[in-house]
Amino acid sequence: MPLLDAIRALCEIDPPHRLPPCDLGELADVLVAHGLAPMASYHVENRLVGAGLPDAFRERLLTVYQGVVNDNLYRVLSLRSVLREAAGVPAVLLDGAAYADWLYPHLAFRPLGDLRLSVRGEDGARFAEAASRAGFALEETGPGGRTATFGDGKIRLAIQEGLWPGAAADPGLFERARPHPAFGKSVARPAPEDALVGAVAGQALLGLYAPLHTFVDLRQLLRLEPGLDVALVARRAQVLGLERALYGSMTLLAHFFPDVGERARSLRPALGAAERMAVEAVVESARDPVRLRHLRGAEAAARAVVAPRA
Repeated sequence: MPLLDAIRALCEIDPPHRLPPCDLGELADVLVAHGLAPMASYHVENRLVGAGLPDAFRERLLTVYQGVVNDNLYRVLSLRSVLREAAGVPAVLLDGAAYADWLYPHLAFRPLGDLRLSVRGEDGARFAEAASRAGFALEETGPGGRTATFGDGKIRLAIQEGLWPGAAADPGLFERARPHPAFGKSVARPAPEDALVGAVAGQALLGLYAPLHTFVDLRQLLRLEPGLDVALVARRAQVLGLERALYGSMTLLAHFFPDVGERARSLRPALGAAERMAVEAVVESARDPVRLRHLRGAEAAARAVVAPRA
């Protein structure tokens, strides 16, 4: 598929020298829709792959790039401000904030989106006080008090006990977490295996109709050396009820990025025939990045197939 080949080229950390031929208008639409425009723009402006590309294509991507750079920088500075006030409160960064200075070499390669952290339940009140001192007001709390969301009028910051909103407390997440000194002494990022399971959970909550930048996250996690602990991923997926989601995410990852296909398939759990057929039906409908932009209405139906248990 020429379009998918071009997407792969522009979301590589080290892109090829030439862009495979494709419809550039369609390519720009998909890159923007899937959160890949910032990384693509960086390559187009700074690498040989951008040589000779039309100004209109470059300018469209560059506009998104500049917006993401400014937005990400504000989010990082705001997060650091909160974490300084919360010094001494153990926290594990999740999603995009965790990947900064880890999976990606440049802050603009991935839109950070809403900031999420895992905080132990007993530390929630202290974190809330720290957030208030940093200018973030409590906006809402989730069922059972497992989540809380704060805002400063521009961005939102959420804390939760587990890997996804509403999930139960997850002591192993903190035990395996790795220091993330760029954000403070009490702040960590997940172990690669937990980061992968968390990313899969996020995709499951979207019924696998997830933006392609989340599959780039998974690709980068599978490229880490030494490789992921397959047995640990399997145990985590089983305990958290994510076996079907893991199977679906890894199948799609192998399709979108064949270079990690063997590793992705090695992480797929064994499913019964009926489960596998149900998940593969969702996978089949989510394989086309163009069509994927228009499948948001199917999320509710797919979620019954792949959503994790709280």
